[in-house]
Amino acid sequence: MTDTRRRVKVYTLNEDRQWDDRGTGHVSSAYVERLKGMSLLVRAESDGSLLLESKINPNTAYQKQQDTLIVWSEAENYDLALSFQEKAGCDEIWEKICQVTYAVRLAMCHCGFSIDQHRSFQIDCILSRKPCLQRMQ
Repeated sequence: MTDTRRRVKVYTLNEDRQWDDRGTGHVSSAYVERLKGMSLLVRAESDGSLLLESKINPNTAYQKQQDTLIVWSEAENYDLALSFQEKAGCDEIWEKICQVTYAVRLAMCHCGFSIDQHRSFQIDCILSRKPCLQRMQ
């Protein structure tokens, strides 16, 4: 039986503000050397081709919507969404995103690096809780 937990549809938001279906596949997280970080990878269920390779970025505002949807923006005017077949898969990937972003933020805080290099915005070192304990809105 095929594992459907991490089965997703990948969507991008077009210029008319409509979601375009980019394909169906299975999502995983892995370190990608070329991107120098943990990334979300979606491989097409039809032929195994790479539908999505997205570095998990602590500067990105990931949103978990409803029980089976994760939405974020990679760049200005480039919004992405993963629609999961099952809640359990969405929860697993959401937890991975939270773990990665929390670890990077904490490391930057302790090392004194800025989280936003373009604006030199310093992280507030008072981290009251992990970002995934409360749904990001």
